[in-house]
Amino acid sequence: MNRKAGRPQGSPRGSTRQANALAEFLLTLTVGMTVRELAARYHVGKTLWGEYRSGQKIIPLELLRRLVQDHTPDERARHVRLETAARLHAAALEAARQEPAPMAPPTPAKPLETAAAQEPPAANPGAAPAGGRRPRPLLLAGGGTAIAVLALLALLLGWGPPGGDAVFAVGPGGDGVFRWDGTDAAGWTRIGEGAKRLYSGPAGLFATGMDDRLYRYEGRPGRWSLISEPGGDFAVSGAHVFRLAADRQSVDVWNGHGASWTSIGGPAARLYGGEPGLFATSPKDGWIFRYSGRPFGWQGVGTAGASFALTDRHLYGLSPERAMVNRWLSDDPSAPWPPWIYAAGPAAELYGGPAGLFSTNPSRTRLRVLADSSNAVVSQSWQDIGPAGAEVVVGREAVYVLTDDRSRILRWSAGSGTWQHIGGPAQTLTAG
Repeated sequence: MNRKAGRPQGSPRGSTRQANALAEFLLTLTVGMTVRELAARYHVGKTLWGEYRSGQKIIPLELLRRLVQDHTPDERARHVRLETAARLHAAALEAARQEPAPMAPPTPAKPLETAAAQEPPAANPGAAPAGGRRPRPLLLAGGGTAIAVLALLALLLGWGPPGGDAVFAVGPGGDGVFRWDGTDAAGWTRIGEGAKRLYSGPAGLFATGMDDRLYRYEGRPGRWSLISEPGGDFAVSGAHVFRLAADRQSVDVWNGHGASWTSIGGPAARLYGGEPGLFATSPKDGWIFRYSGRPFGWQGVGTAGASFALTDRHLYGLSPERAMVNRWLSDDPSAPWPPWIYAAGPAAELYGGPAGLFSTNPSRTRLRVLADSSNAVVSQSWQDIGPAGAEVVVGREAVYVLTDDRSRILRWSAGSGTWQHIGGPAQTLTAG
């Protein structure tokens, strides 16, 4: 068989027999294609393709399925190959889990790495004053630790302001990822080169890069590792990271290492993650479902809504006509049917987090917080706290607003009832 010009792939050299078997299957599937052609077609780097086809890294199952579908025109043969691909992939993952851990972690991918890893980083997504504060010392060493350990280290070592939220922002145009040190508008440290969107929670900090793939921050400026191909949506709930596939046909959970994911459901339209768990809306009718924690175990909890939000304990839904906000009664066996109760009046959009439930007024010009009374639902009402903005993010202790022109990041806490300018300009932000 004639092969196209390019560097010979060579025989598989994975660390396990199962990884080599998967690599052989992948080589057969992509025979006649160079890593350059694969990179151009599937938007995965040439280096990664070489590692996938040599068995040094395990190809993501979603990408493997795409290859089978693209390279197997016969329907019956395609079905057989998909089964074989799933079996080989599962065996390679299981073998990798049983393999003894290396003495030192491998060097992570560097999609967002900047000179910040070698030089003192710039401070602040906006313009820092001359002679501004020096970046804080690094608190967390990089490495391929599991997400549960990372979350624990974050709490013990102070990954984020002491006693406050960990706040992160992306600079204008996606230029730079920054971490706030919890003091003032000059207290920002550059930790990454660029990103489009940020996700954070107990599992850590994650970012979609300029290539739309998802990366995990390793706790040290400039150190990021690739964990996922592009997805339709991502969400963090507890110690887990969830992904809606790019075609929105499956919901997956990250296995905590490499770019390995396990399918747990789907299709879905959008994901909502928070302390009460993971929720997803149906693309068919907009109903919202709660993930039980078992693959493909989902419970329908409500009909369609214009918006949903999670606080530290509750799920809230905005009615389709945006005339009222209702609260889900969770797993209360004595709850009426349907298990939702009135919580507040009209709103344009909902925003939730441990600090509470917030909304914009119907004209989308003002931001409100739900003044909650645990003993008298009828006394709940929206309290105006200030102008709305381009983005609203709710942390554990405060709410953060990126102004309409994205020039300033503002912080409001219920304790003080006042606003503080903490930075900007920025493209997007997260707090958790």
